[in-house]
Amino acid sequence: MTHDILRSDIDLATRLRDDQRPDHEIISALVHRGVDPGKAAQLVDDLRKGIKPTPQSSIPMEMTLPRRSRAKNVPPGKEPAQPSRSARTGSRREPPAQPTVSGRRNPAGFWLKAAIFAGLVIAAGSVILIQFQKASTVAPEVQPPKAAMPKGHGALGGTPVTAAATGQQISPAPLVLELLPDGLHLGGSLVTGANVLTAVANLLGIPTRTNQVQQTDTVIYAYDQQGLLIYCQKGGGTNRIVLDCDASGGDNGTTSPFVGALKVEDQVISPGTDSQTLAAIKNLGLTRPGASDTVLGGRYNGLGLVFAYLNSPQHLSYIGIDLK
Repeated sequence: MTHDILRSDIDLATRLRDDQRPDHEIISALVHRGVDPGKAAQLVDDLRKGIKPTPQSSIPMEMTLPRRSRAKNVPPGKEPAQPSRSARTGSRREPPAQPTVSGRRNPAGFWLKAAIFAGLVIAAGSVILIQFQKASTVAPEVQPPKAAMPKGHGALGGTPVTAAATGQQISPAPLVLELLPDGLHLGGSLVTGANVLTAVANLLGIPTRTNQVQQTDTVIYAYDQQGLLIYCQKGGGTNRIVLDCDASGGDNGTTSPFVGALKVEDQVISPGTDSQTLAAIKNLGLTRPGASDTVLGGRYNGLGLVFAYLNSPQHLSYIGIDLK
């Protein structure tokens, strides 16, 4: 299976785009066909910007293996032909004939072997039946009696309650973003304005949803579980990563808060970093734009930064990082 973009992938994405389908549904359809999530996100972004994509696979279509989702599209009557009887028999070799005294099979030897084989089968079946009966009689005795679980069981002591037992989803690991002299790093990869969709999709998969902001001609890609948003502007505008620490929801926010960290050299900024501690980080060059006391703006090695304390000076509401 190839993870490259094929002509049929481009045609499918173009049709879905023409049908006004949301970007995350188009990306999901491409990933289902076997396309790498990062390449699928980049393809959708190119179509939205009016860039004509080209197939990435250098292997001819007829030489590639069919993907899982395309195996069902074989038209009736086009099934691969079965090899002929003569071809099948000709490709096999008959086992050498067993030596006999007169050139014929020995009936006595044959029946002796059959009798021995039958005896072994009966003996093995008896052993299995005895073991099964023992297991069925012992199992009820070792099962613990059912008892009512006390309140708080698994939270304060005793046997822990797993996510599978309660039906809850396991929360993803907190994200750590790092500002270095060459730019923003996420999951060990350098993130820029040109590759932000591919880099984030390779790490987190396809976005939860996409929202179109008509007034600013911006598309917002939301990763709700991680509390991360990607703001992409058309026409080569500035792309931004937003960390929603308050889970503000709606079209411009996420449904779960960002609980990770932003590292700036030896400094760690988390949602619980208060405004005074943040303002003391000198290498960010923070200022208060306008008359607002709740928003701090700064810059680090060419990257624009915004820190907002909308509800309390003790807790960040969101962090914005403008990409090169």
